[in-house]
Amino acid sequence: MLRRANGIASLLLLAVLSAHAIMGALFCWGVVSGEASWIVWAGVCVVVPHVVLSIGTTRQMLHDEERLPSAKKKTHQAKKWVSGIAVGAIAVAHALLACGNAAWIIVALLLDVALATHICISAKSLVKDLGLASGLRYAIRALTIVVAVFTGLGICVSIGG
Repeated sequence: MLRRANGIASLLLLAVLSAHAIMGALFCWGVVSGEASWIVWAGVCVVVPHVVLSIGTTRQMLHDEERLPSAKKKTHQAKKWVSGIAVGAIAVAHALLACGNAAWIIVALLLDVALATHICISAKSLVKDLGLASGLRYAIRALTIVVAVFTGLGICVSIGG
């Protein structure tokens, strides 16, 4: 049950963060203007349950006496946690910096790469948690890379602007 709930939270977070990234890139290009802070707050509202559920699912996996976690599974879990913590730390810096200055551009690009990395690492777990076909992890990874490249290009436009 925890895994399915975390899968749903992860999918919602993927949608919200993708929307924020795409809108941010469009903002950098000058295509859209206006306030979209509601997207950020929607993301925050989903991040908290995602982290709590991730703690629960990790604990369950590590203490599963029927299906003992393999070294490979533990390593995969560690990669998800390290990349997720990196995303969180960089996201805080991203939120605290003024939009458009050099530090913001660097941090935004770092966040773009860190988030894409975290999603690509976690895609296998996501489809499993939601009971989807395992091949869908490749579609999630491909979509993530497309959004990351689009976002990165938008951020790079900020350099010239």
